[in-house]
Amino acid sequence: MFLVCLTNKIIFMPESRKRKGHPFKKPADIPASQRTKGRTFWALLIGVFSLLIALFSAGLNYIVLIIAAIAGGSIGYFIGKSMEQEANKK
Repeated sequence: MFLVCLTNKIIFMPESRKRKGHPFKKPADIPASQRTKGRTFWALLIGVFSLLIALFSAGLNYIVLIIAAIAGGSIGYFIGKSMEQEANKK
């Protein structure tokens, strides 16, 4: 009452009925069974790039190429796995 008398204004509480609703989220067009997993995508992508880097740096040394592809694929797998976990949290 004291605040109203000093400012000559009536203070109203906000009305939640006038708030805008939540934005529309369009469901995915592709079913979950047909989507590519992030683990697979990143494992292949980083595996191929590490194979190419090893090819340019070591030449046709097959042992180095195999180790680079396996190491890159495993790193890509864990990157994709962490991305999927972050997407599921939201």
